[in-house]
Amino acid sequence: MFNNEFFFELQKLRESSKNAVAQGNSSSLDYFQEYLHVKREVEMDLSEKIKECSKSSKAELILVCGNVGDGKSHILSHLNNELKEFIDVFKIHNDATESHNPKETSNDTLNRVLDDFKDINIKASKTKLILAINLGTLSKFQEDHESDYNQLFNYVKEQNILDADVICHTINNKKCNFHHVNFTDYHMYSLSSEGPKSIIISTLLERIVANIRENPIFAAYENYVEYFECAEMCPIKFNYEFLMKVENRDIVINLIIQTIVKNKLIVSVRSLLNFFFELIVPINLSWDNLEVYTSELKKQKESDFFLNIIPNYLFEHPELSSLFNAISRLDPCRHRYEGLDSTLILLINSDNPKDVFTENINKATLEVLNDKISRESLSREEITKLFIRLKYFQSSERSHKLSNTYYYEFMSLLYDFNNNKKTAIKEVYKLVEESARRWNGDPKKNNRVVVNLGKNQLKYRILKEFSTKPFLDEKPETNNPLVTKFIQEFTLSFKLKNSDMPYKVHIDYRLYEMLNRILKGYRPNKKDNNNNISFVSLINNFIGDGDSNSMLEIDEVNIGKPADYALSVDSFGGYKFQLL
Repeated sequence: MFNNEFFFELQKLRESSKNAVAQGNSSSLDYFQEYLHVKREVEMDLSEKIKECSKSSKAELILVCGNVGDGKSHILSHLNNELKEFIDVFKIHNDATESHNPKETSNDTLNRVLDDFKDINIKASKTKLILAINLGTLSKFQEDHESDYNQLFNYVKEQNILDADVICHTINNKKCNFHHVNFTDYHMYSLSSEGPKSIIISTLLERIVANIRENPIFAAYENYVEYFECAEMCPIKFNYEFLMKVENRDIVINLIIQTIVKNKLIVSVRSLLNFFFELIVPINLSWDNLEVYTSELKKQKESDFFLNIIPNYLFEHPELSSLFNAISRLDPCRHRYEGLDSTLILLINSDNPKDVFTENINKATLEVLNDKISRESLSREEITKLFIRLKYFQSSERSHKLSNTYYYEFMSLLYDFNNNKKTAIKEVYKLVEESARRWNGDPKKNNRVVVNLGKNQLKYRILKEFSTKPFLDEKPETNNPLVTKFIQEFTLSFKLKNSDMPYKVHIDYRLYEMLNRILKGYRPNKKDNNNNISFVSLINNFIGDGDSNSMLEIDEVNIGKPADYALSVDSFGGYKFQLL
């Protein structure tokens, strides 16, 4: 009987697979894990620190910091093979959240592991330790034990390890006992002048579908296609072949990056591989029982097949994971543009939808699908959704930008901002200043802001003088073609008269989009105010920072002029009310 190795090999991508988790403190990677291994900048950084510290005669602690599932254990396991002669001089404590003794907490275990690095012991110690630790665990350990580890936590503070707003570009200090790499400083993607790129995601996807001898999934796929009687009806086969085309992979990669940026989603390598499995192997198929699966394929309708192929499936299953959920909100059926709408009118009015598909969808994709597309087998909604999504997978970058303008502007600005380009920094400050001025309504006058009086005013508005003063941290402009360490938002600072410290505000993608919409006439509602408390606080600080004796203007709503009356205080403290 045919043995389905194809599904068996694909299963290794699942989060629940034993292949998903490496041990870290030993060279525990199997062949498949090594095959999928992608060398990352954080790994090269860690390698250099291990090599350098292994030659030292003093105590050395290397902190490998990050979040759950971001690949710390995997990289340590890989380096156990690659740097064996250097790494053998280190102890490795891989999971700082675990306790080795039922009578002690994970913090107690960590305190025991780090004993040689206490202030009273470190000078005499020769211990070399690599500690893989999540940032939350490190913060909790600091709360409980900082008094015993002043030297360690002074280093943590100096390097801003626990500060998400700062990227610290460290140089290895041979005199220091402490060193670190922080996985949260690196992202699944990098910034470039051509838009965001992801070597990690693209390499992983490419290796999963690569037609090379070393790829066990592809070898099993070839066997599956040759010997399985229902292979041509199989959505899993279609999905795997769909990802063989680099242009399709690029669209999937772009969508993943968008979800990370727009939703501040933390996507680990482990969850990414699981996502690829669920993308290729639809959730509702009995693929693990070949006999049942064969029967299902023979009975499936055209509409069932179309529901399970990537162009549709990718956007229809928000319940599978946070990544699928976020991608479902990027469904091209939700975001249309003028050129597409005119084509849809032709499709909806056509007696033979195949003709419209043939004119707009590439031949290679239609070869497999054309026989299944008809008014008899699919509803009008199913045909329309399929067309829009297939079209999306072959649309030009220009088409994508037409329906996603703010995102592409944001990524371009973020690249220039992280290269310290003055034009980009000025543009972001200008956006914040002008949208802050209009947040409570457009005053229709320069250098004025509408004062929020609490209750929504229907008849009168109060206008006050408005000005801002950016606090600029002058840094030299750079021209890095690829920015790999960066914060995924704009951090701006403003000077306030009544404060010695500058006021910081963070502009992530969602807020950036809203600020742009405000400039086009959008008025924030109560939910917007609640979701952006920090920005509303900035506006209130701007208003409160002005001259308390400056003139107030009163606008009678819907009466011609921007302001109709003025209330001012003279030099003697008297009030003056006048018609403008």
